[in-house]
Amino acid sequence: MSDSKTTKPITRRASLQAGLAVAALPFSGIFASYAAAQAKPATKVLDFTTTADVTKAEQEGEFLFYTHDSEPAGASVVEAFAKDFPKIKGKYLRAQNGALFTKVLAERSAGRYVVDVIQFSEPATALDFQKRGGYMRHVSPQSEFYAAEYLSNPVGDFFCPGVTFAGICYNTDKVKPEEVPKNWKDLLDPRWQNAMSVKQSTSGLQFVQWFELKKLYGDGYWKEFAKLKPRGFDSRAQLFDRLAKGDDKICGLAELAGYLLQKEKGAHIAFITPPDGLPASTLWNGVVDKAPHPEAAKLFVDWLMSPRGQNHYQTNPFFYYGSVRKDAPPMPGGTRLRDFKLLAPTAAEMPAYMAAQESFTKEWNAMLGL
Repeated sequence: MSDSKTTKPITRRASLQAGLAVAALPFSGIFASYAAAQAKPATKVLDFTTTADVTKAEQEGEFLFYTHDSEPAGASVVEAFAKDFPKIKGKYLRAQNGALFTKVLAERSAGRYVVDVIQFSEPATALDFQKRGGYMRHVSPQSEFYAAEYLSNPVGDFFCPGVTFAGICYNTDKVKPEEVPKNWKDLLDPRWQNAMSVKQSTSGLQFVQWFELKKLYGDGYWKEFAKLKPRGFDSRAQLFDRLAKGDDKICGLAELAGYLLQKEKGAHIAFITPPDGLPASTLWNGVVDKAPHPEAAKLFVDWLMSPRGQNHYQTNPFFYYGSVRKDAPPMPGGTRLRDFKLLAPTAAEMPAYMAAQESFTKEWNAMLGL
């Protein structure tokens, strides 16, 4: 999978805890609110339990899911849910993290409540939405299978359905063996001018990479990177399609899931795991306040938290997200999240990370000429 393998244990577990300690209650409050919520009876359906009213959910007959994932990914998850619950039609709308947040805020400001479940690609957005009262509190019985750091504070607003992370990818037909980058600093080589792609500023994972590499290498890193005139795109599908065709030699934000999918198609590409770490982003999913189909929304979230939904996220080629569920099996290929050195903001860094969003957006858009 990689020219430069990194199998060190994860050294910053707090990096995936994503700063939830800055929310309203201490962790003791999380468990208190969770215990209180168990008064609501849970029903076993298929092989998992839910506190949703399944009969009402089927009467509602539909739900709308806002997601940062690709079109095929969004379609695949609602289709997988529909196989288990054929009376409920799931619909989805996809946009990059920042665009998704802007859209839902504009809708709510106009008094339009159309979305039932929303998923963001990084924690700062989920926390911001929580502070604005954006979530309906739904404490899933599946919560017991997740450590406190992967649940909202207080529990019931959102949870972490998985982790995505990125390294460097290159076209093996366009890059000679002696030119292959070994670490993030190698991306500053002038040979990559006009030959490298990244994501746009609306990407949550792109924000994480900017923050983490700035922390590792200082402000000068991205100033030098900008001189290479990288191209920015909305989705990882665009990045990997261009890379596979040779339109770009290097992808500077290559998600492992995107690489595996393109590699399975026979693309002449290779994945690098830099020894200084891989930018990682926790995903955050929850039922939206004033959801028009609340029971269907709760059922979908409970299903996604269950082994059935987690298996889809971890094994479907449009996702390949690492599961943080306590009893999750290994990822495809036998790896687990702990096999990679991951880089993400720690809980202590979360205030600075959230405050840096505007600076990142301005700097990144200027670099891409947007």
